[in-house]
Amino acid sequence: MIKYNKKVVTMKKLTSIIALAVISLSLQAQIEQTHTENGFEEKRTFRKHEIGFSIGVFPLIGGSTGNTFDPKPVGGRKRGHVYDVREGGNFEKMYHFGSYNLNYNYHFNSRHSLGVAFSWVGKHVDINWVYPASCLLWTCKPTVVVAGSGWVHYFTYQVNYRFTYYRKDNVSLFLGVYTGTTKHLRDKEILPEQKISFLLGSISNDRWLSVPAGHITVLGVEVGEKNVFNMELGAGSRGILQLGFKHKF
Repeated sequence: MIKYNKKVVTMKKLTSIIALAVISLSLQAQIEQTHTENGFEEKRTFRKHEIGFSIGVFPLIGGSTGNTFDPKPVGGRKRGHVYDVREGGNFEKMYHFGSYNLNYNYHFNSRHSLGVAFSWVGKHVDINWVYPASCLLWTCKPTVVVAGSGWVHYFTYQVNYRFTYYRKDNVSLFLGVYTGTTKHLRDKEILPEQKISFLLGSISNDRWLSVPAGHITVLGVEVGEKNVFNMELGAGSRGILQLGFKHKF
């Protein structure tokens, strides 16, 4: 009986040791990851969630809205994001602010993540358009003058996928793709409330408009582990160059 009890005690000890080892390895796998393939090396705390804020310059947004929404000078030439065009009595001033971006991402592992993003871009416009009187066959239109001043707001909602292709120490490099929609809100003071008609067309005063939106990050750089500073180069709704801060948890 004594010999049997010793075996039972030994088996219990062995079982306990194995259980503790499994638990320890499981916790270790959740906390640390080590990748050596393709020069990808990491051994650090793995954080699945991140929230971030960034400011982008020269966002490519609003170009697909057409003349019915974004004021453009008649016969004039657009000169960048801040311009003043005067030709034939028409002029327009526009002050284009950068893109202010918020995002949340969930990391499935050290390479792949999905997230949602929100951006705001604002611009202020002052317009004075003159459509001279004209006739075509039996149809004639009087001179039309359009003058106004106000804000156009661009609210962009997108989902995104990010691929981290290099990570070492506290530096990582990644690519990103965003897709979604942009909602435009224009102050009613920019154009009169009534529909404006002239010989070759008309302009409506729709205050809300939705168009597709997209962005591609061709090079993203992150520095840090928990509190991260990031820089992104790309093209689209978030800006050609972005600088920001992220918190991972």
